[in-house]
Amino acid sequence: MATHYLYGTIVTGEAVAANNRADNIGNTTTLQKVFLHDDLHTSVSAEAIRFALRYRFQLEGLSTNRTYEDEKLSYEDEKRTYFDPKGKALIDDDLMGFMDAEAAKKEREDEEGEDGGDEGEADAKAKGKAKEKGKKEKSKGKTTKRPSPLAVGRAVSLRPYRGELSFNCVSGTKEKGSLSLYNAEIHTTEYQYSFGLNLGSVIHKEHIGHLLDAVADPPQVAGNHARFAYDFSPASIVLRLTNAHSSRIQNCFDHDEKTRGITTRRLLERVRSGDIPGSEVILGGEIARSPLGAELRAAGVTVVDGVHAAVREAKARIARIGVEYAAVKAKADR
Repeated sequence: MATHYLYGTIVTGEAVAANNRADNIGNTTTLQKVFLHDDLHTSVSAEAIRFALRYRFQLEGLSTNRTYEDEKLSYEDEKRTYFDPKGKALIDDDLMGFMDAEAAKKEREDEEGEDGGDEGEADAKAKGKAKEKGKKEKSKGKTTKRPSPLAVGRAVSLRPYRGELSFNCVSGTKEKGSLSLYNAEIHTTEYQYSFGLNLGSVIHKEHIGHLLDAVADPPQVAGNHARFAYDFSPASIVLRLTNAHSSRIQNCFDHDEKTRGITTRRLLERVRSGDIPGSEVILGGEIARSPLGAELRAAGVTVVDGVHAAVREAKARIARIGVEYAAVKAKADR
C-alpha cells in the first residue's frame, strides 16, 4: 500500500516581532536567532508552533488529552490507558504522539531502593551478588509511546536580522539599586515554517482536516520562553499531497531584495525541472495573485486566490484517496 504524505510551507505577513519577556543578555531582551545563507535570522521554535496548533484544538472544543488553562497543563489520561492504536485516540495524541517514560522511572526507584539504607559491608556485597545473579531476570517494564505523524520545522525570518532595538523604561516607582532601563530586540519581517504529515499514520482521518484548519487559523504563537503579538496565520501557503518521502517544498519562500516582496522562484524551478510534479502542488494566498502565481499556474500548479481555498482543495484531494479518508471532506463541508 502506498504511503501518502501532506507537506506544507506557510509564510506569514510582514509585522514587528519582539519578546515581551524571556531570556536576556544584560538588560536586553533577546530574540532567538539562527544562521541562514550566512546571514543572521530570527527564529521561533517548532515546539511553540506545535503548542499553538494543539491549543487551537482545545479552543475549538475538540476532545484533547492535554488541556491548558491559566498557565497550567492538565491531562485527561496522562498514562494513556484509553489509547488504542486501532480504534481510539484523542486528537493531540493522534497527531502529535507521546511517550510515557514511567517504566524507566520505576527502574530507577527499584535500584535506589536496593542500594539505599545503612548496611554492613558483608550485607552490601551479598546484595550486590544477588543483584548481579538476578540481573537477567529483572523486569524492564514497558514504555508507552506513539511516534508523531506530524513533523513541524522551526520558523525562520525571511529577512536577515539588522540589529533593531527598542529602548524601554520600567513603569511605576523606581527602586534604588534596581535596573529600570532596558532594550528589546525587535525584527520587522515575515516568518516561514514547514510541516509534514504521514496521512496513513493518523488513526482518525477526520483529524487531518482539523490540523489544516489550525494551520490556516492558528492562535497566538509564543517564542521559546515568551509571547509576542505577531500574526502567524498564512499570508500565502503551499501544500503538496504526494507519495514522495521528501517534501521538496520546505522553506520554499524567499525575500526578494529587488521588489521588497516575497518570491517562490525556487519552487517554480523545481516544478519546471520535473523534480516536483505540478499536479501535486496547491498554492494559495497573496502570492497567488502575483505574476509568479501566474507562472506557477502555467507550470501545472493548482493556484487559488485564498489560503482557505487552498485548504479546501487539499481536503478534497485527501478525501479522494480512499473511502477511509472520506471524513476529511465531510469536515470540510461543515
